[in-house]
Amino acid sequence: MELNSLCDTYIEAEYHRLKTALDSMPRFRIGIHRGSPVIRAYRGTGKDLKYQENILASKKGDALKLQYETYKTCLSEIEQYRVELRKRHITVSDKFKFIRDPSPFNVEAWKNFKASANPNEINTGYYDAYGNNVRSRGEMLVANALKELGLEAKYEPLLTLKDGKRKSPDYSFPVRIIDRCFFIEFYGKCDNEGYIEYNYGKIDEYIRNGILPNRDLILICGTENWLPNQEEIMRIISSFINNAVLRTYNRNQ
Repeated sequence: MELNSLCDTYIEAEYHRLKTALDSMPRFRIGIHRGSPVIRAYRGTGKDLKYQENILASKKGDALKLQYETYKTCLSEIEQYRVELRKRHITVSDKFKFIRDPSPFNVEAWKNFKASANPNEINTGYYDAYGNNVRSRGEMLVANALKELGLEAKYEPLLTLKDGKRKSPDYSFPVRIIDRCFFIEFYGKCDNEGYIEYNYGKIDEYIRNGILPNRDLILICGTENWLPNQEEIMRIISSFINNAVLRTYNRNQ
C-alpha cells in the first residue's frame, strides 16, 4: 500500500476509522485444542477481556469467520497507517472528529452500485488488480493505481442519473472518512476525433446530472501512442483525494 502521496488529514482520519472498526469487533486469538486449530473470539479489553466462543465450532461460525477475515485485514492496514504516522511525526489525538461531506454519492450509494454492469463483452486479456477483465491497458493501470493506494473499487458500476439515464463509469471508489464516493473515466484515444465527440456527450451528461469533473469525477486521458504510467495515475488520484478531504475538513472546522 502506497500512502506517502496522501495528505496528513487522510492518514490520521483513516487510522481512526480503522481503530474504531477494530474496537467494535471481537478480539481473535489462534490456538490449538486437543490437537486441532481453534480461533477464539474475546470481547472487551484489558482486564475485562472475556472469552466468547470458538468460532470454528460456533453455530454463527460463517459470520464470525467473515468477521475474523475483516479483523485480520484491519490489523494489517492499521499497522501500515501507524508506520506512516510515525514517519510523518504525527501525534494521534483521541479528540479527532470525523467530518462528512453531504452528497447523494456517499459510501452507502457506492455499496449498492452493481459492478461490471456494462453488458458489452470483454475479451482483451487485460486483468486489473481486483481481478476484473477490463477493456484496455489504461483501465488496468487506473485500477492498479487505486489498489496500490489501498482503495476499494468497483469496475463499471451501474449509475442511474437524475434524468433516468444509466451510465457505467470505468471505476468508482469510496473515501469513507468523508462519506463520499467518486468516479473515474479513462479516455484512451483523445487523438481520435470521433472518439472525442462521443465522449464529450458523455461528460456533458455527467455535468447536467451534477457529477462535476475535479469534484466528483476524475478524467484521465491518453492517446493511441501514449498513456500516463501507473505512478502518474497514482499522483492524479491521490491529489484528487487530498483536495476532497482537505476541502471537507477545512470547510467544516
